[in-house]
Amino acid sequence: MCAASAYTHASFSRGRTGTVLNRIYIVVGLFAIVVLAGAFLAPRFIQWGDYRDRMEVLATSVLGAEVSIRGDISFSLLPSPRLAFSDVIVGDAEAPAATVGAVEAEFVLMDFLRDIYNVTALSLESPVVHLTVDENGLFGSGVDLSGAGSGVALGHARISNGSVRLEDLRSAETFVARRIDGDLRLSSFAGPFQFQGRADYDDARYEVRFNSGAADDQGNARVSSFVREALGAFSVTLEGVLSASAAPRFEGSLAYRQAPPEAERADDIRGDLVLESAVTVSTDRVVLSGYTLQPDENRAGMRLTGAASVQLGLRRSFDAVVSGGVFSLPPRDATEVASELPYEFVRMLSELPAPPIPPMPGRLGVDLAEVGLRGFALRELRVDATSDGTDWTIEQAVGRLPGETEMRFAGVVSNDNGVVGLQGDVTIVAARLEALSQLWKRPSEDSPLFNTPGSLEGRLMLADDAFGLSHGRLNVDGKNHELELRIGFGAEPRLDTVLELASLDDRETAALLALFPDAVNDANFTISFPDGSFSITAEHADVMGLIASDLVAEAQWSPEAIRFSRLSASDWGGLMLSAALRLSGSLSEPHVTGSGQLGVTDSDAPGLMALYEMAGVPFGWQEGLAGTWPADLQFLIAEAEQGVEGAGQVLTLSGDLAAAAIDLRAEMSAGLSGLSTGELRLVASLEAENGEATLGRLGLTDVPLFTGDEALVASLFFEGSGPDGFDGRMAVSQGGQTVSYFGALRVAQSGEISGDGTLDVLLDDASGLASLVGARGASLPGVEASAAISFEGVRRLTLDNIAGASGDAGFGGYLEMQRLGQLPSYSGQINTDSLGLGGLAAAMFGRGAQIGDTSAIWPEGPLAANAVPRPARGEIAVSTGSLTHGGLNLLGETSFNFVWSPESVSISRLVGAIGGGTLRLSIEQCCAGSLSARTVSGQVTLDSVALDDIVPEAIGWGLSGDLFAGLQFEGTGESLGETVRSMTGEGNFAFSDFVAQGLSPSVFPAIAGLENVLDMEAVALETLIGIALSQGDFEAEDARGAFTIAGGTVRVANLIIEGVGGRLAGSLNLVLDTLGLDGNYVLTPRDYVDPDGLVEPDTARIIAQVTGTLLAPVVRVDLSEMVAAIQVRANELEVERLETLRLEDEARQRAAAQERNRLIEEQRRRAAEEAARQAAEEEAQRLEEEQLLQEQQTEEEAGDEGPVTGPLNLGFQPGVNQPIGNGVNQPIPLFPGQ
Repeated sequence: MCAASAYTHASFSRGRTGTVLNRIYIVVGLFAIVVLAGAFLAPRFIQWGDYRDRMEVLATSVLGAEVSIRGDISFSLLPSPRLAFSDVIVGDAEAPAATVGAVEAEFVLMDFLRDIYNVTALSLESPVVHLTVDENGLFGSGVDLSGAGSGVALGHARISNGSVRLEDLRSAETFVARRIDGDLRLSSFAGPFQFQGRADYDDARYEVRFNSGAADDQGNARVSSFVREALGAFSVTLEGVLSASAAPRFEGSLAYRQAPPEAERADDIRGDLVLESAVTVSTDRVVLSGYTLQPDENRAGMRLTGAASVQLGLRRSFDAVVSGGVFSLPPRDATEVASELPYEFVRMLSELPAPPIPPMPGRLGVDLAEVGLRGFALRELRVDATSDGTDWTIEQAVGRLPGETEMRFAGVVSNDNGVVGLQGDVTIVAARLEALSQLWKRPSEDSPLFNTPGSLEGRLMLADDAFGLSHGRLNVDGKNHELELRIGFGAEPRLDTVLELASLDDRETAALLALFPDAVNDANFTISFPDGSFSITAEHADVMGLIASDLVAEAQWSPEAIRFSRLSASDWGGLMLSAALRLSGSLSEPHVTGSGQLGVTDSDAPGLMALYEMAGVPFGWQEGLAGTWPADLQFLIAEAEQGVEGAGQVLTLSGDLAAAAIDLRAEMSAGLSGLSTGELRLVASLEAENGEATLGRLGLTDVPLFTGDEALVASLFFEGSGPDGFDGRMAVSQGGQTVSYFGALRVAQSGEISGDGTLDVLLDDASGLASLVGARGASLPGVEASAAISFEGVRRLTLDNIAGASGDAGFGGYLEMQRLGQLPSYSGQINTDSLGLGGLAAAMFGRGAQIGDTSAIWPEGPLAANAVPRPARGEIAVSTGSLTHGGLNLLGETSFNFVWSPESVSISRLVGAIGGGTLRLSIEQCCAGSLSARTVSGQVTLDSVALDDIVPEAIGWGLSGDLFAGLQFEGTGESLGETVRSMTGEGNFAFSDFVAQGLSPSVFPAIAGLENVLDMEAVALETLIGIALSQGDFEAEDARGAFTIAGGTVRVANLIIEGVGGRLAGSLNLVLDTLGLDGNYVLTPRDYVDPDGLVEPDTARIIAQVTGTLLAPVVRVDLSEMVAAIQVRANELEVERLETLRLEDEARQRAAAQERNRLIEEQRRRAAEEAARQAAEEEAQRLEEEQLLQEQQTEEEAGDEGPVTGPLNLGFQPGVNQPIGNGVNQPIPLFPGQ
């Protein structure tokens, strides 16, 4: 528009109209000179609108386009020429090339008068210039300045609120620079000219400087321009040659400078980003043929190079290449404490700038040797990307990380209102994960990731303040795991993960854990992610050294607590867990609340051992709880006051424990973490339908504490604190039986429980109490008793002032226990009014050993009802007023020691009064172990015991005397019956004043006096002998003997008792299994000679046979032998006479036999001689025949040598009766020549 306001003399002289106008101005000038006074006023009265057409024609001729002045026109000459008009349109009114709201121009007066229009001041208000680039890329402005010449000059032009509009018809886009304010200096339309001012473009204010030299003949002018964002964010400098034409072209240099963000600290100050390049610009392309990019001007060593090309027009696009050596981010402040800051990766995400995205499609290639990202570096980075003008599409991004790791990414990067966005597929393949993991965690010497390969692939997402990985697949040493990850790094930093693990063993789990950051000990983790969540599922995984099956862990954490919405495992070292928990506090003082279910499969479950170790459960408590498992428990840990943390906690436990239903409530004033020091009130109950099974679970398997099958009920109530101790009560009952304790309990830091109180017992069978003190297998009757009890763990126990009753007998005493070595040792004294033999036997062998057929003598119940060695040893002194059985007093005052050890139980040093004498006994059952057989051994002595007092009348009938005896025995078996059957031993005995009734030795003289014995019948003789035998007794001053026991049989062999007038000798066997008797005793005369010889010591034998059983013996006297002996002796004289006659007859018979033998011998001799004669004759005949045969053969041989003169005898000559061989009845020669 500046060209439209100045008119030169040359333009007026080109036509008639111009000449007329010049004359008008001359006339006006002369008139002004003549009439100076009216010069100031006359222009105001002139209607300059009448000259509108003239001015429009002049402006049209200068600009080469139609000019329309639609507003008012005014002119003043003095004090300087001033022309003003408004609403100017250049070009078509529908599509003007330019418009000006108002124009005001001032000229130099003298030049003006000389027709030289030197504009000293020009003001353009709201000028709008319309520029176009047509479909062919040709530049057009709608004006033609070629005829403007040099008659117009602008010393100074002020532009206010101007606009430049560039319309690209190729893309149907319009680019507008608004609010252009500045100063323009123009020597001519051909240049040079200068503009300096400001303009708005795309909602930003810019400072603009533009200088142009004079154009040469080809229209080339050297130009320089400078554009700077008003706040100094960036600046662009262009210097070069501009070829102005329909296809303008610029060749020169480009310098782009971008200021860094304002630093709050001096250490954060960074240099400008500087881009320098040779540039070529045309209407269809911008080419940066070789640029150098410095991201930080202060770091001169970090430079990037490359080239770029931008295509303009309908299909705008670009193609750029970036290459370089080492590119790194600025270092962090050296005074920073790394452990107090988030991970560098998280910080980088929050500082990641939005990528510049040109508003056109294009392609970018990046090739860098190394990109340093502070915490790690990418080496050999190669990026191939394209842009659609809105987002970047990363076709391929490849870089290398430590551990021979290759990372690949393909996806989309966007700029969402200045915020970087990213979405695509990533793949990371590492040959050595231990080296890669050192990017985010400290290295360890024994890393399970050593030389372990792995990979990660998935879908990356970065939007706003969140970074995520979806559909991730993590591979560690060949095992694939599903991974979902989200990192929040903005105003709410957090980490959310979902991890679905494959089946892992302990080594694979350790390798996977070594790959992840140490969330517990790494302070950077809690700073980076103060909040977050995770969801972990695994079919099998190692958790704290144990394999967990069907593991599910879902939790959210915050700086205050970790909340497990679900924590479950079907099997973790023998445990089943399903819980929802909240963990807060610290590791030293954790605060736990929540609820869930816990299942324990076995007391030796490794998971249970791990829980014991974590909770610090003393080993003694672990042993005590061992029998209570398996269990299925529900628990609830809550605040004592809802929503008030620190006011105490309440633990509620219920479920199945020790084969019983348990309910427990623990009120903890200091919470679970202060359980050992705070106030505690504990209330618990246990109810079991099967009391025996429950007691067995509580470690009382071999302790039959109660009898019957009623429900077992246990209760407990204690309150107090760990340092001060607890007071309360506990009781176990079943039916009408009860064991209860009232008193105090103290818990030491080691876990040892001690106390003082009162123990009350009411039991139908006290065998369980015997087992409690280690005398397992012993049986005791029912008791009702109480005692003062004091104990210190399992080290010491004292029961004092014992007072009680068992049946009709009262008892008292004391018991003590002290642990010596590994086993407790019991001692004490028990005094009782009376003691039953059955109870003593049951204590010795066990009630089970007495089970058996009632018809049998010995029970066949097992001696080894419990194969486990007894857990204690002890020796209790017992004294009783009497030992009874079946209502009979067997012993009087009796004392003994009841002794037991892990292997044996015995009654030792028993001394009891019996039959005016003394009984001493020691008996032992030995060698408890895995074998079912037991050995019973012992010694028994009797001292001056009347036989009548120790055996029943049926057993001792007919015998009397005082007995002195000693016995030692041993037997092995699974039952008492088997033990008796295998018993061995030996012993001896002695009787004083021995008497055997009905065996009188005077029977022998009575027999000797019998007459005519041969005429008596045997029955009559036997009757007489029996009468004589029963007329007296067998008496001996003493009787001594010995016996052995072998194979369960007692053998009294070769017993000889020297009595008055007789001797009693024999043997007796007693089979202990059946108490069967088998023996024979023979009564013979002693110191007696029968003058008639009828009774002889060798034949006078009266036999007494003993049979039956020991409880019902049968004695039968056999007199048949004696009768036979007497009869034989009576017949002996007659036999002697008959024998003499027999001998004489035999002598005669022998003489006759000798004569017969002589005659027979003579006949034999004669027969022999006849046989010899016949043999000699036969031999002679044989010799004669042989001689004839030889002669005949000699003649035949002689005849063959001469001619045959006689007729040939061809007839058959049978060789009958020819002497061939030996002659008949001739001896055969044995040697040649015979």
